[in-house]
Order: sequence, then structure tokens, then C-alpha cells
Amino acid sequence: MKCYQAETHCHTSEVSPCSRIPAHYLVEGYLDAGYRYMFVTDHYHPVVLEHPSLDGKTWEERIDFFWSGYEAARKAAEGSGLLVLPAMEVALNIQPNGLGDDFLIYGASKEFLKSEPYLYRLGYQDFYQKMHENGFLVFQAHPYRYGLHPVEPICYDGIEMVNTHPRHLSHNALAAKFATEHGLWVIGGSDAHGEEDIGRGGVMLPDGIESAGDFIQYYKENGSPELIVTFGA
Repeated sequence: MKCYQAETHCHTSEVSPCSRIPAHYLVEGYLDAGYRYMFVTDHYHPVVLEHPSLDGKTWEERIDFFWSGYEAARKAAEGSGLLVLPAMEVALNIQPNGLGDDFLIYGASKEFLKSEPYLYRLGYQDFYQKMHENGFLVFQAHPYRYGLHPVEPICYDGIEMVNTHPRHLSHNALAAKFATEHGLWVIGGSDAHGEEDIGRGGVMLPDGIESAGDFIQYYKENGSPELIVTFGA
């Protein structure tokens, strides 16, 4: 079975204020790097969804904005051979400095997000229960970054074992040890925020992945895929 490179963790500058990469440039970058799949995981965080520029907007309109990075990337990729899929990075237990524990979510639709406002206000177990009940896949992202630690494994399906963001110390070795000790599924991603991040990480996926649902089913049937660690020049 032939497998292809898949990015599971990247951010558009249209939505994520910490990103320097417009959606169309992400698409160009991942095409140049030979990737077949790309999940857009913009930040689902108060700094995005409660930004002053959205004052007076309904929650539905805020989600339309949140979804716009993915939609711009999908449009840019039309006819290119790169399949762009939606996902998100949700922050929980957000501290006054804006940092929290981040979770990569695969499977949520725009309609679901419009019907379930302010997910970042939930506690860990309530959040995971809602994700689990709806069939979504949940990984704690870079669980050792910023001096943090993984939350209880009952609150997610797995952890991001390899995060290749070059400007943060993610302590991937600690994540690998924790995943092994607890028998967790693992995922890898580049966490791309800048041009130099594109194509550094991800997973290998076979033909036939056409939706986030297919990605979830792949994990359920096969477990963790091969991870990519490509640091480039």
C-alpha cells in the first residue's frame, strides 16, 4: 500500500494571528514539498473568536470567520492534487497570559461549531465527552511545551508525539515516552506558522482519504500511522 505525506497541524494568517502564512501560500508550500493531504488547524481561542474586530457579530458569524482560513486554502488547492481538510486547535484551561492546553480536533464541521459555542470554556472531561460523543478525534498538541504536561489520558485519544516547530522547544522525547507508557495513539505535525516550517512534519496516509471522517476511520482501523520528521536544509 502506497502512502503519502499528510500535514496534520498548520495555521493560516487569515485566522490565526500568530501565523505569517496566507492560505494560498500554505497550499503552494505543501504542493512543492510533495504532500497529498493538509489539515488546516487554525486556533479556536478567545483571541480569535472574541477579538474586538468581531464585536457585534453573532456566534454564527464568528464561526464563518474562523472557517475562512480553511475555505481559502481549499479553494487555492482546487485541481492541484492536494486535498485540504478542516480541523482545529482548541485551547482549554486558558491562563491570564493567554496560554492553555491545546488540543487538535479532527471531524468537527462548521455546522457543529455554530451549534456548540465557546467550547474553550469547557473542562477537560466535559470537552472530551462532547468530542467523543460526536465521533471526533482528539490529540493533545505539544503537551510538554511551555513547561506544561499532558493532562489525564482519559481526556483525549492520543498526543502529538512529534511537533517540528523550529522556534519552540516541544520536548518530543518526553511526549514519546508518555505515549509509550500509556499506550496512546500518536500524531505528528509541523505546526506551521512561517514559511520555514512548511513540510517539516506530519504523518503518512494511504490513498482513499477523502474527508476528516476517513482520517478518523483510518486511526480506528489501523492505529497510529508512520510519522514524518523532515527538518529540511
